[in-house]
Amino acid sequence: MSKLPGRGFCRVAPTDLRLGEPLPYAVYDSSGMLLLKAGFVINTQKQLDVLVQNGSCRAEDAPRARPAAALPIATVNEEHNTFEILDLLKIRLKRTFDLYKAGSLNADFVPRIEGIALTIQEACTHDTDSALANLHLDYDTSYAVIHHLQSAILCELIGKKMGVREDSRLPLIKAGLTHDIGLIDIQDELDRQHTPLTPLQRERITRHPADSEWILASLGATAAAWLDPVRHHHERLDGTGYPDGAAGDAIGTPTRVLAIADIYSAMVRDRPYRKAMVSGEAMRKLMLEQGQKTDNRLIHMMIKEIGVFPPGAIVRLANGEVAVVKKRTASSASPLVCAFIKPDGMPMLTPLRRDTADEKFRVEGIVPFSNYRGSIVVLRSLWNRP
Repeated sequence: MSKLPGRGFCRVAPTDLRLGEPLPYAVYDSSGMLLLKAGFVINTQKQLDVLVQNGSCRAEDAPRARPAAALPIATVNEEHNTFEILDLLKIRLKRTFDLYKAGSLNADFVPRIEGIALTIQEACTHDTDSALANLHLDYDTSYAVIHHLQSAILCELIGKKMGVREDSRLPLIKAGLTHDIGLIDIQDELDRQHTPLTPLQRERITRHPADSEWILASLGATAAAWLDPVRHHHERLDGTGYPDGAAGDAIGTPTRVLAIADIYSAMVRDRPYRKAMVSGEAMRKLMLEQGQKTDNRLIHMMIKEIGVFPPGAIVRLANGEVAVVKKRTASSASPLVCAFIKPDGMPMLTPLRRDTADEKFRVEGIVPFSNYRGSIVVLRSLWNRP
């Protein structure tokens, strides 16, 4: 087993990684960034291959013995674990962007993004509700990180709904994770800015799809299925988009999927010049204003997949309580929710599950999460238990 100089890490032995069994130790990339926690269960051969091929590492002094069978091990099959995995993905993606901005990533960039994309597929396979809820409830992580993760997850869900094979969905997830990399160096500045855009900023925004394609190619991305959606995600069916003014059939289906994911994710995040829309309002705006410019069929497919009231949305019930959507159900209008605010506006000591198919607890509408940010610790705790 080869040692990494001065790092205190050793290469992971391929024999230590087994499908369907918990990792005996935490796994890191070659720079020492955490990839997977000890106890994580690898359930796909592709994820296993990526970890081995990209030179994943373990701490030199990490015990190689597997956890005793009697010990409880949190796996991705457990609901709360998927929620936590999304927190880990935020850290990994932020670190990847930070290293890129510092000029410290070259050959490592593509493997990092591929690893994050594979983990997104894994998380969505086991618990889509928790993955969606984590991002809808997060208004503290930087816009660049949340926006890219949310876009990537929506691309995965729409692609799956369309019946696209798992390996064919992967390039579009990677496109979702990186489509605005051409703005990464000024994104924090844009997030703080309340004044109108300068001419230079407008120029950067207009050319960022082409810049993003060039940057990704320079970092080692070669697949057209990754690069094409990145370059064209701001094209519109009526020819009013940019950078190439493509229209109609010249805009492929993967690009149309990313365009819709990008627009929806931007709408439900706070921006310097406007407050975030609640998800229902964003969906209506998508259909009314963007339907003919993007692809109405795919918009309806996304809405059907994530629900009228997606996990993590804050809703008001017929009895006056305020609740958070916990799970989608067969009826998109009647999700499973957990009430956390009483009708008199006082917080509940313990959130209560409500069946919104019951007329008494019918969902009357979505309310802004910003009104209840003080309850975030209580809300997140709902995904830390079964």
